[in-house]
Amino acid sequence: MLLRDDVGKRDWVDFVKGVAIILIVAYHAALFLTSTGMDIAGIGRARIVLDLFPMPAFFLISGMFQARIGTWSFADLWRRRLRQYLYLYVLWSVIRFIFYLIAPNVRSDGAGSSAQDPLALLGILFWPISSYWFIYALFLFTLVVWVFRKAPIAVLLAIAAVVGAFAASGMLDTGNSGFNRMAEYLIFFVIGTAFHRRIYSAVESTRAWKAFLLWAAFLAFCGLVFAAPIAIYVPGVVLVGEALVVAAVFSLAVYLVRLRFLGWVSYIGQRALNIYLVHVFVIALFAAGLSLIPAFDDPLPDRGLLLLAGMTAAVIVVSIVLTRYLTRVSWLFVYPFRAKTPRSVPASERDRAPDGGAATTEVQKRPDDTRGEV
Repeated sequence: MLLRDDVGKRDWVDFVKGVAIILIVAYHAALFLTSTGMDIAGIGRARIVLDLFPMPAFFLISGMFQARIGTWSFADLWRRRLRQYLYLYVLWSVIRFIFYLIAPNVRSDGAGSSAQDPLALLGILFWPISSYWFIYALFLFTLVVWVFRKAPIAVLLAIAAVVGAFAASGMLDTGNSGFNRMAEYLIFFVIGTAFHRRIYSAVESTRAWKAFLLWAAFLAFCGLVFAAPIAIYVPGVVLVGEALVVAAVFSLAVYLVRLRFLGWVSYIGQRALNIYLVHVFVIALFAAGLSLIPAFDDPLPDRGLLLLAGMTAAVIVVSIVLTRYLTRVSWLFVYPFRAKTPRSVPASERDRAPDGGAATTEVQKRPDDTRGEV
């Protein structure tokens, strides 16, 4: 049968996460391939397409899983969320540092010499340089929402929208790519936290004509940007594009998740956090190997996008297989110093998954933007 009969009401979330992490891996693969000196036609244009959707989608979904944090004490917030985020961020930043010490010639993720700088590693809480800024953003965003829990939600929405609009346009520049992206994407996390019920209801009640209109609006936005590229530097324009593509993909995911032959997308989405944590290492090694092949020193006008697609698929497969074994070492993925959960505590009250229902990692804005760093 073409349609699945085992699709749950909210399985579309895993489908969206699958699409997002595939685009993230593709984006990083493009960065690595071009930064190793390969002149591969088509990759620069592909990076523009890969840029708008994944991070806003991941932060929106992450926010949708944080709706109850305003009712918690800080002790509960720390135990259920913050310590896990901080632990993963620091641990995997250290692993990344060790990786680049062992493989010094594979530094094409945009980090440059800071990848091997112990002082830069010590300062990651104040000046993020790691691929794992997304996890640190979850820590900071969760804390921000909790701090504003007693204020009218309109206050935080207004602040996040203004900051995001100026950060996305490039007019607000902290000098740190991680902080720039956090400033841009906070609005999506806040929207997810504040309007999770409305988002679920709107997506799950989407009719085909609404999805068509959303896609038409997004394509019109793309046409505007290609016709007048300077528009992306106008505050708010990029956020509108990101909101349109997120809404369009969400509306379509409700239908696509039912197709049996696309079940692998949801499978990938369920493992998005694991893929995110290890994919940069896999890409780096693949790119290093490809750079040693003489044929890849020349432009590949007809094969650039095929190479990118093939490398993306290979990296995802290897990452899933690799993390099947790595998850046996539980402290690589879960804060290890936990007190046992009392049996009397209902399962619904226990800690949720460490990524708050999402997972992710990067993507940035424009092909010439330094935010392409991982």
